[in-house]
Amino acid sequence: MKKIQYILIALLVSGSMATAQVDNRITTLLGQFPAQNAKQWQKNMDDMAALGKSGIVQLASGLVPSAKGNNAKVQYALGGFSSFVMQPGKEEWRKMAAEAYAEALGKVTDKDNQAFLLFQLQQVGKEESVGILSTYLNDGKLSGPAARALARIGSSTASQALLKALNGASGEAQISIVEALGDSRFAEAAPAIEKLASSSDLKSRKVALYALAMTGAPSSESILMSAAAKASYGYDEANATSSYLTYLGRLTENGNKALTIKAATALLKNATQTPTRSAALKLLADAQGASSIPVLLKALQSTDINYRVAALKYAQKYITPATTGLFLTALPTLKPVAQAEVIGLLGETGAKSALPVILKNLTNKESGVKLAAIKAAGRIGQEGVLPNLLGVLKKGTTDEVTAVKNALLVMKGDKVVDQIATALPSMPASAQPALLEVLAARAADSKIEVVLTQLKNNDSNVKAAAFAALKSVSASKDLPILVGLLNSVSAPQEVLSTQEAITAVVKKTGDAMQQTTTVLEQMNAAPTDKKPNYLRILANIGGKKALSTVAAAFQNGDAATQNAALNALSNWKDASAAFELHKIGKNTTDAGYLDQAVSGYIKAANRLNQTPTQKVLMLRKAMDMSKTATQKESILKELVRNRTFNALILAGNYLDDTQLQQTAAQVVINSALANKDFQGNTVRQLLNKALNFAANNEQKEAVRKHLAEMPAGEGFVSLFNGKDLTGWKGLVANPIARAKMHPDTLAAKQAKADEVMRKGWVVKDGELIFTGHGDNLCTVKKYGDFEMYVDWRIEPKGDAGIYLRGSPQVQVWDTSRVEVGAQVGSGGLYNNQKNPSKPLKLADNAIGDWNTFYIQMKGDRVTVRLNGELVVDNVILENYWDRKQPIFPMEQLELQAHGTLVAYRDIYVRELPQTKPFVLSEQEKQDNFKMLFDGTNMFEWMGNTTDYVMEDGAMVIYPNRGGKGNLFTKDEYSDFEFRFEFMLTPGSNNGLGIRAPLQGDAAYVGTELQILDNEAEIYKNLQPYQYHGSAYGIIAAKRGYLKPVGEWNEQEVVVKGSKVKVTLNGTVILDGDLAEASKNGTADHRDHPGLSRTSGYIGFLGHGDVVKFRNIRVKDLSIPPPPPPVEPEKVIEKKKKRKK
Repeated sequence: MKKIQYILIALLVSGSMATAQVDNRITTLLGQFPAQNAKQWQKNMDDMAALGKSGIVQLASGLVPSAKGNNAKVQYALGGFSSFVMQPGKEEWRKMAAEAYAEALGKVTDKDNQAFLLFQLQQVGKEESVGILSTYLNDGKLSGPAARALARIGSSTASQALLKALNGASGEAQISIVEALGDSRFAEAAPAIEKLASSSDLKSRKVALYALAMTGAPSSESILMSAAAKASYGYDEANATSSYLTYLGRLTENGNKALTIKAATALLKNATQTPTRSAALKLLADAQGASSIPVLLKALQSTDINYRVAALKYAQKYITPATTGLFLTALPTLKPVAQAEVIGLLGETGAKSALPVILKNLTNKESGVKLAAIKAAGRIGQEGVLPNLLGVLKKGTTDEVTAVKNALLVMKGDKVVDQIATALPSMPASAQPALLEVLAARAADSKIEVVLTQLKNNDSNVKAAAFAALKSVSASKDLPILVGLLNSVSAPQEVLSTQEAITAVVKKTGDAMQQTTTVLEQMNAAPTDKKPNYLRILANIGGKKALSTVAAAFQNGDAATQNAALNALSNWKDASAAFELHKIGKNTTDAGYLDQAVSGYIKAANRLNQTPTQKVLMLRKAMDMSKTATQKESILKELVRNRTFNALILAGNYLDDTQLQQTAAQVVINSALANKDFQGNTVRQLLNKALNFAANNEQKEAVRKHLAEMPAGEGFVSLFNGKDLTGWKGLVANPIARAKMHPDTLAAKQAKADEVMRKGWVVKDGELIFTGHGDNLCTVKKYGDFEMYVDWRIEPKGDAGIYLRGSPQVQVWDTSRVEVGAQVGSGGLYNNQKNPSKPLKLADNAIGDWNTFYIQMKGDRVTVRLNGELVVDNVILENYWDRKQPIFPMEQLELQAHGTLVAYRDIYVRELPQTKPFVLSEQEKQDNFKMLFDGTNMFEWMGNTTDYVMEDGAMVIYPNRGGKGNLFTKDEYSDFEFRFEFMLTPGSNNGLGIRAPLQGDAAYVGTELQILDNEAEIYKNLQPYQYHGSAYGIIAAKRGYLKPVGEWNEQEVVVKGSKVKVTLNGTVILDGDLAEASKNGTADHRDHPGLSRTSGYIGFLGHGDVVKFRNIRVKDLSIPPPPPPVEPEKVIEKKKKRKK
């Protein structure tokens, strides 16, 4: 008896263990949905299959009513699995899924979730699912998905089940069943459905007609015809005509062609609407095959083009050598437009026996017929009809020449090029350009002599076509000929065409350097007056050597050479000529040169495959060299496409210019409306001014709406007025040292620092410049959270930076200084040691050019974009002055002085709402609690600081940001009291690891206290020790004390030795002894080596869900409490005796 009891106990234990393990696997698996890539999806599906039938049932049973939770992850999982098991070779898993879904249907009660599972059966179900699906056919809400699933199965058993259910069905259930019987094409159901075809209910009548059409039973013909006739063979709400036409098609499929032919013939006689008559033609064609050609040819006599097009379409597949004669016989009886259509059809089908007749029509007087014949002859006859087509060219019209050209372009044959080249010289000038185009399109480099001959043609069109063809018919061997040509021609277009030909030839050999060398050799050998012609070729090739050659030509050449060089630079193949164009524009006194330089520079900016911020920098550079209103307007027009803050500010400078204010207003308006973060008084003022020059009333209304919705406040404020150092001060020591100074001492030191500032920092031409001597420049105002735009420029070997809250720094340096590691680029948090210090990518502009920083600081996190490229992504900035404490919550901004010249401009800062730090209560202070997270920084934490981020005073885990692992305290703890608040999201799962190592699964190598949305239906089958507050797998916590999802919970955890106590929202939900609870084995029957640990880290364990934490503090109970304050002893004074 005892043995039997032991066996039963063992079975119960093993069963609970298996269930727990499945629960764990499901929870972990759901955290992986939706999959981020195909590899992860495949793994998820394999893991799903490994759950087995019971696991899939358990997962599917976790679907909850929408009011109680979010089913997204479960639906992702089940929907993906349904698709997965329908792949070839997975029949066993398909059947498992079908059986699991069927079983789960009985476990979920919500109709929407049942409908979801029925849809899954529609995907995976086969014969085994017919029984379960049949039980839902009379359910008004579920009959639809159940019936559709049976129709999808399509077996005789499934169809019989539908037919059986139809008897006695009504309403929506009846409609769903009838529709499914139609989709199943179950002819046995026709008699039952025919009774519904005359229903007074439109929906019932419509679906009955549809179902009868799909079943195709001969007995239904009169019913469907009568309904269509009642609709005059046109559209009605019951779709009677459409159903009748579908029915006739089904008759043909079922072999009852005679009935189809009879009915379709009647339709052609009785129907008047083109769509119905066209459909009748198709029915006849499908039923009669080639025998329908006479009817189709008769249809071609119609004046209705849509009807003729339908006839041609249906006739196409019946054109064979045996039937072509019928079309040719009918051809003379048709009107010219129909003749052209038939000839076109014969050409498309390649009807070779029709070719003689088609060739005769090459001389047809009707243009449309002739054009159709040209195309058809080319397609059928190919190279064999080339002489005929060439003959057309001799007297052909423009349209006919074009038609012949198009035919020749696609003509197959080895001798096509030879025949064209032979015929070309004798052709009239009206036809020669077309033949030259064909030679070019076919890259006929063996016929270059023919093309060269036409370069001397007296007809300008022929000559132009010959020059245009050169680049396509030239080979490497022809370079000497082309060079000689370039040295002789002078007409601009002829020069350009020859340059393009030489470019094409040169590019066929070697790399850019070799190509440049080849061109330079020819250029050096050319006559002096022809050397400039080679510069455009260098522009087409590109490369540093070519660019330096062209730039030198402009600097040292005569007027003709300068013109050619500037033209080449303005048409450079990429943006690399921008620097030279800017240099020319800045230095030239020639208005024409300046105009071309500006134009070329703008084109270079457009070619630049860079961020809008980078393009705005280039366009501002163009604005600096432009002088005329036309030039400036062209720049502003480009700014409109690059809607950045800097573009808005730049354009705002031109709102008072009467010649430019219209275009400038568009830049301001488009930039502001495209980004709602551009706000504040500066933006507001610019928008109000631009409003006067809005393009139309609609745009004005959009601006007014934007202004009305813009938050009140200063928004972006300019820190530099472009005139003086207002708002700035000199540097006094560091924040820690300043905080220790007496106010008088600080004031005195500040006065001296300001004197140093005025010597080292100057304002010139609207730029804030550090001369290289002195110290940092600091804002008078202190800042907490903020975002900042600043432009900067350094000189060779330059080094600078921007201190955030008085702390170094966002780095700026000359990237050529590889000896100090500057090759990584600017923008990194240079002084970080534990967190990333290097930028994500190199994004610096050339030394001497301006760069734009966008810097955002929230809490201790910094994001930096350099020239629009993300170089720092939400990285913690460490406190350089004292690495034992977090970054200062508020301090001054500083422009670093590092001994080299640096310039700044356009410095704008917007203060962001700053979280008020949580502070310890007086009692907590007395009890020696330590703040671990006060909402302003994550200084006390390490590990996954990528997924765990700060947001509105809370620490939030976003599991898909690319981080790995858990988040742990920097210090280890043995006995402690831990207090925190948390907010769950629907179905979320996390955990609090205690005494955990940094590696391994903290639930086992340490101890995990579960953090879980207990009420989520997905977790309804968990083991007691898996719910919130439980020591996972060891001791179960009480349930029912969590606040609703979306509200903050307060929790306290006390750990002393092996004892753990968890208090949730004022209620003790766990109070147990880990050692005692596990002395005979843990509740989950798994190994928990972490139970032997006496100290370790405290951590939050992400399980793939969003959870928020805040106000985290800890008391280390291993540190003896401070002794109570000693009260001073009371001194008892003796009464003095009075003197008598």
